[in-house]
Amino acid sequence: MDKVYYAKVQGIVDEVDQEIFAVGMSIGNGETALPSKLEILYSGEISEIRVTIQEGKFHQVKRMLAARGKPVLYLKRVRMGNLPLDPALEPGTYRYLTEDEVESLRNF
Repeated sequence: MDKVYYAKVQGIVDEVDQEIFAVGMSIGNGETALPSKLEILYSGEISEIRVTIQEGKFHQVKRMLAARGKPVLYLKRVRMGNLPLDPALEPGTYRYLTEDEVESLRNF
């Protein structure tokens, strides 16, 4: 199931970064990340990006970006599968899924 993250990172994110994410990459400790999608929302001294991954290794997005020399300043998961995450939830809180959301995940 796809997991989508929004991040702010230190450094300029470019097409080379996108290409490396697209083919998969080493993330340290002998681990590799599957191919993923890196979208550049803004590229500058502090870049804004969206990353879509298919797996969920420990701190995977942070490790992928660190491997490219772009430390993460802010990271938030915004979607799982076809279900956008509730932006009103505070960190560490939760809510139950609605029946429509459960059905949407079943049909994903």
